[in-house]
Amino acid sequence: MPPQPVLLGQYRPLDSFLHKLDARAKIVPITLTLVLALFARSMMFYVAAEVILVASLLFSGISAATLARNFRPIAMLVTITSLYHIIFSGGDSQVLWQWQGLAVRELAVEQALFFSLRLLLFVSIAFLMTLTSSPSELAEAFGRLVSPLRFLKVPVADLGLIVFMAIRFVPVLYEEFVAIRNAQTIRGVRFTGSLVNRVRKTTAIIIPVFVSAVQRADDLALALTARGYRSDVRRTVYTTSRFGGREVGFCVGSSLALAVLFVVTR
Repeated sequence: MPPQPVLLGQYRPLDSFLHKLDARAKIVPITLTLVLALFARSMMFYVAAEVILVASLLFSGISAATLARNFRPIAMLVTITSLYHIIFSGGDSQVLWQWQGLAVRELAVEQALFFSLRLLLFVSIAFLMTLTSSPSELAEAFGRLVSPLRFLKVPVADLGLIVFMAIRFVPVLYEEFVAIRNAQTIRGVRFTGSLVNRVRKTTAIIIPVFVSAVQRADDLALALTARGYRSDVRRTVYTTSRFGGREVGFCVGSSLALAVLFVVTR
């Protein structure tokens, strides 16, 4: 079976409550979650927020098996983060386990769990936003939220376009990565064996993917120029959004719940 595409950056048009919400109503509590996560010092805040986000993903129509499959690539990054803190942090805290000069300390384990949960929380937020809102909706919502900055000569239209392209190109680059890996597999390259061997062979794929990304960016810049794109002109949108009572209730309710969770776990 071919590898399943990642959910990050791929919108799935479903009929859930979060899909029907205006993207601005989701960006506000999500931004508050990111801010509170940077100030939170309790792992219970991260655990509770992660449970809420995973439940929201399941409520939005994603099966548990699909969710686990798409979180699997993040496990490697979480493992590297945990090992880094276990090896290089800990200070003079109590030694929990020691083997051939390597001491695992209590504070190091706490730091590993803390930053791993923070990483999982940020990835879950990215999954939730890109799953329930299309790239154009997110770009439009972002542009509307930061529109007051237009009076400070901030290129709001360019920022919205950057957000749209950044989200849209994630699945495109992933497909490019899969295509190059399949081509290498057909040529006899095996991405198995030791961890070092797999990392070395995967690095050989990342380089052509990076080159392809630069070429796509150059083609996109030429396409924008050929179509006469100008950032100093007010632009209309293809779709219209409505920030009604449902959005206000969700935005206020979720923000208050996050504030209470932050205070209680603190």
